[in-house]
Amino acid sequence: MLAWGIPRAELLAAPIRGAGTAKASETKEPSLTRARARALRRARRSALEQALGQVEGPVDKAARKSVLDADEAWTGAYRILSETSDGDEVRLELEVEIDLVRLAKRVHVRAAGKGTPMFRLGDVGSAEACGEAEAVVAAVRDELAGQGAVALDGKAEALDVALDCQSLGPVQHTYLHAVRVQVMATAEGRTVAERVTAGFANGPGEAMAVGLHQALGELAEQLADRRRGHVRLRVRAPLPSVRVRRLETAMRNSVLGVDAVELSAIERGLVELRVSGELSAEALARRLEALSVPGLSLSVIDVEPPDVLTIAFE
Repeated sequence: MLAWGIPRAELLAAPIRGAGTAKASETKEPSLTRARARALRRARRSALEQALGQVEGPVDKAARKSVLDADEAWTGAYRILSETSDGDEVRLELEVEIDLVRLAKRVHVRAAGKGTPMFRLGDVGSAEACGEAEAVVAAVRDELAGQGAVALDGKAEALDVALDCQSLGPVQHTYLHAVRVQVMATAEGRTVAERVTAGFANGPGEAMAVGLHQALGELAEQLADRRRGHVRLRVRAPLPSVRVRRLETAMRNSVLGVDAVELSAIERGLVELRVSGELSAEALARRLEALSVPGLSLSVIDVEPPDVLTIAFE
């Protein structure tokens, strides 16, 4: 999606400078063209390393390595500020647009004690336009497992991931190319999460890498809340808020199988509570329907097994 001719991803990104140098004589078959390509890669990686250096707080080493391994996906939009060559050595300085907020979320150390993933990674399928199958599978595994959204083994329910990619061509009045990436996660035939994302970068291949990692990152955020031992209790029409607090207290004190209740999200017309304990969404629904609290009446709107329950106050 474009706003005033500028991709939304660009609006959220920050310009980071990087520099790279390479010599044609580095290889057995000297080539100034290949030297320039190496210098460009090194400059982009340099910018990404500088961006990682701006992340505040503790950084997960494995997540940092994963980001650096996917440097093409993080540095797809750039512009060259200067370039010089003496016939052997190529020197480049460039400015790369990097989403620092998404980068920080990707590499921050994750809090422990939030339960294990609800799902384990199952089959991964992708359209030919998404790229080489092995590379796509590796990207899915690294992004989803790396962010704690899925497990890679164990007895959890299998989550299948399917990707569809489409090249949208050059973006008018810019040097960028655009792609559209759709990623869908299903378990036993039901849709668990889905994202559709646009990716922008200087070239078609780079744009596809950007789109894939951005879509998978957003999918991982959706899946990260799906934890074993937790139910996402979505409360519609929560006002006045005193009823939500009364419900929290009632569940902690009066519902067997509930260990803890905490506010996890606030949306327009909706409050989401994270309920920790031994209950599934279906079991919690039954116990809430049987709950008797003066001045508090509710009805179950929807149950999405295994861990999402929607209610409304009456």
